[in-house]
Amino acid sequence: MNIRKVFSLMIPVMNDTRLSYIISNTPIGMLMDFSRTHKKINREALLPILVIFLLVSLLLSMLFHVTIVIEGAHTGLELWYESVLPSILPFMIITSLLLQQVKGNGICYLGLFCGLPVGANLVNQQINTGRLSLSSGNALLCICNITSPMFISGYILNQTLHHQVAGWKFFLVIYIPLLLYGSLHICKCRLFSNRPKTKHMKGKGTTPFSSDPLTDQKASASQRSFTQMPSEPKTFEDIIRHSLQVILMVGVYIMLFCILIHFLLNWLPSGMLLPKLVTCSLEITNGIHLLMQLPISFQQKTALIAGLTSFGGICSLLQTKSVLTEQGLSMLHYILIKLGMGGISYLLALLWL
Repeated sequence: MNIRKVFSLMIPVMNDTRLSYIISNTPIGMLMDFSRTHKKINREALLPILVIFLLVSLLLSMLFHVTIVIEGAHTGLELWYESVLPSILPFMIITSLLLQQVKGNGICYLGLFCGLPVGANLVNQQINTGRLSLSSGNALLCICNITSPMFISGYILNQTLHHQVAGWKFFLVIYIPLLLYGSLHICKCRLFSNRPKTKHMKGKGTTPFSSDPLTDQKASASQRSFTQMPSEPKTFEDIIRHSLQVILMVGVYIMLFCILIHFLLNWLPSGMLLPKLVTCSLEITNGIHLLMQLPISFQQKTALIAGLTSFGGICSLLQTKSVLTEQGLSMLHYILIKLGMGGISYLLALLWL
């Protein structure tokens, strides 16, 4: 029952002013006043305080555990220098040179062979030059920005699984979700292409992965709002500079995530399986190595590795985000689709491999 009504029944002769004064001086009334005052505080002001607290805590942890920081940074930079740099940088330079000569959107499919974030870089540049619509770009981003076949064949099948799994089956487990998503996107585009065309669309056909009239208007508006961004590299020196900038950003992300993984491995209890699975999803190379050390069956390990390979890891999401300069590309859509692809690959590997 409301406090005011209770007091009204107890003291019917009192007026509202006197009653409000009595209520406000009771413990319950003080609590109600505090609650109303607290709601007026801007909750967004608490976010910077939380960020500062987390950063200070992280800084203190790093100061008191310097050895873990050095080991993690060394592992990440060694991984970047020995594996990522030689396998991605040459492809990034060559594909950027090809963009100067090839005008079609088929160039984006080179990301299927060059690995991430090369696919994201190709899609981003195609959109920035107006050759690709945002809707098609969002779809191609999920299809073309995947783990490279060289990494799958060399590190996963050879060094990790030691060819105990048929290579062609493992590749099918990774690429079937891509085919399913691409087929669904094509069906959606064909379904909407049958809608009645407006006056400005007459005579203009649309294809599933092209620059269509409706999304082109959105893309051009987005591009006009980003006039301060550098345009597509034109000279060979600009291409090298842009590629080095991207690959250095990738290296920094790998180093930071390796430090985080080393901290978690030192802090987490040895018997907890779920936190270790979450740790494995942070960075794909270290994650695969950690998965092979878990006390589970080989079939489960293979399925989890397939799911992580299809998903790419949280570090790969940030690498992709660092490459994208076109604001219209949806990272939320990309993350959800990648999670779905990882789940499908896990189930296929569990049932088939």
